[in-house]
Amino acid sequence: MNKFKVIVGEVYKKNVKSVGFISMVLSPIVILAIVGLVIYFVGSSFSESPKIALLTDDQEIKTILENEPEEFEIDKKITTKEAAEKAIREDTLDGYLEVTIENNTINGRYVHTSSNQSLDTATLESLLSGIQLNRTALELGLSQEEVMQLMSPAQLEDQVVRVEGDVISDQNNTDTSIKMWSAYVVGIAVFIFIINYASIIAQEIASEKGTRIMEIILSSVSSSVHFFGKLVGILLVCLTQVIIYAIVGVVAYQVGKSFDIVQELLKGIDIGVLLQGLLGYSVIYFVLGIILYAAIAAFLGSLVSKIEDVNKAVTPLIFLSMIGFYGGMFAFASPTQMIVKIGSYIPFFTPMIMPFRVASETVSTGGNWIAIGLMVVFTVLCTYLSLMLYRSNVLVYSDAGMFKTMKASWKIMRSEKNV
Repeated sequence: MNKFKVIVGEVYKKNVKSVGFISMVLSPIVILAIVGLVIYFVGSSFSESPKIALLTDDQEIKTILENEPEEFEIDKKITTKEAAEKAIREDTLDGYLEVTIENNTINGRYVHTSSNQSLDTATLESLLSGIQLNRTALELGLSQEEVMQLMSPAQLEDQVVRVEGDVISDQNNTDTSIKMWSAYVVGIAVFIFIINYASIIAQEIASEKGTRIMEIILSSVSSSVHFFGKLVGILLVCLTQVIIYAIVGVVAYQVGKSFDIVQELLKGIDIGVLLQGLLGYSVIYFVLGIILYAAIAAFLGSLVSKIEDVNKAVTPLIFLSMIGFYGGMFAFASPTQMIVKIGSYIPFFTPMIMPFRVASETVSTGGNWIAIGLMVVFTVLCTYLSLMLYRSNVLVYSDAGMFKTMKASWKIMRSEKNV
């Protein structure tokens, strides 16, 4: 047990203190921080009301439009077209609105450049249409109540339902979207973590084997203890990265929720529902996926004699994870497709696909536990087989190629069992 702890501790400290780990942890944080700053500044620029000039002789129109401070700001000092065009050239005005009356019909023209602060012309059209409607109603002798009735829009309710057998029940569309995007985050995280940590554990073993340090290590500790020590050490490094991200996420949320733009983005979003989408079954799939791929990567790393060949060794594993990742992206768009349902029960692809099925509520609780059970059994079997093959080839040095080395390891393992 002491030797196991020593191996775990050395693997953990070596990787956590490495420049590669620090950069791997900081890179997503820096990227998200940059994206957040861009969104903040862009949002701030768009949150400012466009400044326009209003050119009209109609006092009623002036009064009504000047009382719309949320949509735009009217520069009352500018009353002529020449002054408005000069202000646009000097970039002190976003545009100007000309309003004329012809045959009791209101005609408007909004002039602006593409580089200036944009204004939704549908807003102007709606305001002018309201004024036109009121004037027409007065000419026809309609009362204010009748005008309000004319302006009342039709009511349309959007209801999303979920079908389970013969039962149809309501489904919250917002909650479903939150869960789906949460599953999207989990799917990407699983894929990135699998690629990174599969490569790390393979390099750990290949580097010791390539420098012949492995022979010294295995002279004082069994290959099984060495295998699991490396595996647990790398999993602890992975856990450390997850904890760092969790802490950063909590701090960022506490700091950011005071900003108006963040409040606007989080409006209508239940953080509890979001965490529910990220946690629960997704965590189980995440952990099992990391263990499965890390165990196989440890075996693949033991096949090579030089660290330069590690990328070739783990390529099949990366291809498998890529298939699962793209399967997850397909599940994001069509979680009810039969190929998605089948793929979600294949252990190599389950960690990337099943979170989308959970989020879209297209899999039952029983289906979840079946997938978890299959993953547990498959992970245990793959870990055991990887350990057996690891014992056989960890001290075999060959340049014959990965498949020939694997074949030789299989023969050695069988002969050891017969003995």
